[in-house]
Amino acid sequence: MRKVVSLVVILMVLTLVSSLGAKKAQALSLINASASATTSRNSPSSPLNSPDPLNIGSSNVTVFNNVSTFLSSDSAKFFNNGSFSENVTVATTSADKLTAFFTAPTLVKHDKASVLAVPITAMHTFAFTPQTAIPIGGKIIIAYPALAAGDTNQASPSASSYTFNGLSNTTDIQMKTSLGAATCSWAITGTSAGSTPTLTCTTATATIPAGATIWVFVGCTAATTSGAGGSCTTQKPLLINPTNSTTRGTATIKSVTVSTQDGSSNILDQATLKLGSIESVFVVAHVDPTFTFVIDGVAASTSMNQVGTCGASYANISTNASFASTPTEVNMGTITAAGNTYAAQKMTVTSNTASGYSITATSSGFLLNPPNGSYIVNAQGNVTANNTPAPAVISTGGGGGYGINPCDASSRVNTTFWGQATPNFANPSPQFYYTLVNYNGSLPQSGDVIYSVYGARAGNTTPPGDYWQVLTYTASVTF
Repeated sequence: MRKVVSLVVILMVLTLVSSLGAKKAQALSLINASASATTSRNSPSSPLNSPDPLNIGSSNVTVFNNVSTFLSSDSAKFFNNGSFSENVTVATTSADKLTAFFTAPTLVKHDKASVLAVPITAMHTFAFTPQTAIPIGGKIIIAYPALAAGDTNQASPSASSYTFNGLSNTTDIQMKTSLGAATCSWAITGTSAGSTPTLTCTTATATIPAGATIWVFVGCTAATTSGAGGSCTTQKPLLINPTNSTTRGTATIKSVTVSTQDGSSNILDQATLKLGSIESVFVVAHVDPTFTFVIDGVAASTSMNQVGTCGASYANISTNASFASTPTEVNMGTITAAGNTYAAQKMTVTSNTASGYSITATSSGFLLNPPNGSYIVNAQGNVTANNTPAPAVISTGGGGGYGINPCDASSRVNTTFWGQATPNFANPSPQFYYTLVNYNGSLPQSGDVIYSVYGARAGNTTPPGDYWQVLTYTASVTF
């Protein structure tokens, strides 16, 4: 009798141990589990550090130094006491990154309880392989870090987690698998302050076999699979990245858990994944303004109405056959009262600015014979002010005349003032200039080419001798 009792006790103990062992079975790890976001920039968000209140019509705002970095072109939002107030666009920021300047003045008054934020949105992709099949009615659960107590607005960035920002459970989450035809019915929970934002897929249609690759796209309205794997074909980035909780240049890392369950909510497989966000790299480069002005000579007997000079619409005139000009000297040879004599110089302007340039000319005075004081009269008459009187044709009536005329093939010269088929000439003075070109616009890479044509004709009574003057050209670029 004593032996029988002992046997019963032993059997009961073995049964109890076996039962306890089943409850302690550990979930397996998901294989090749990964998480990624389409945009990894932190969402800048900071309370205002400007005078309280920030009045309507303000063009900038200063924020506290909480390592938020606002950038040019950011579509920023004001939140007053946690509620959206107005949109603003950042034009630029100060060097210390604490003052944001706007493209347009503010339209709403803001106070010390207001926050300036830029919600940086992204699509999240999760990929993993379960070691245990997920039956029909099983679950895939994606849990983000818990929201802080103050995270009351899902359209505003959080320091503790990702906010869902109006994510729809029916249209904005896609699941694809490499094996089987399972589908998901998604539920979104935990979006209130202090809760854990969670996405839960309840599977239907078919079992997801062990060894299948599963892709989940959060912030996506259409997805597909191919030999290259799963992919989102229509992104709808909604999830708002957290604010920076470290230092600039160090990623803010958040843990996201992914688990699978059977129909009784028992965990099958699970993994803890990491998502990181980091401040964008602000790249700065400087380009100096460039400007060159070069004067070149023109060969003797050059036709000024040909391709490569002033174009076919310019007067049919040629430089004198005796002397070519150089960058520093124009020799017109012998001039007479019988006709005009011409020479020319080529001027090239280059610049990387898009605001244009001007070329003006002053002179030492008349084309003069110093020993006897005689001179060739100005074609336009005596100069009385800048660009005054207007340039004129050289007289053929016996009085002669002298001056310069600008021309080009790019329509930079004002032909109403200077003429084209019939050139007008003018000789500037030491006190007053004449404007050869005043162009507002960008230049081609090779620059603009302007010719200065010199025209002279002696009068019937002009004394013999050598006549000369000094001309000075000034080119300036608008920066």
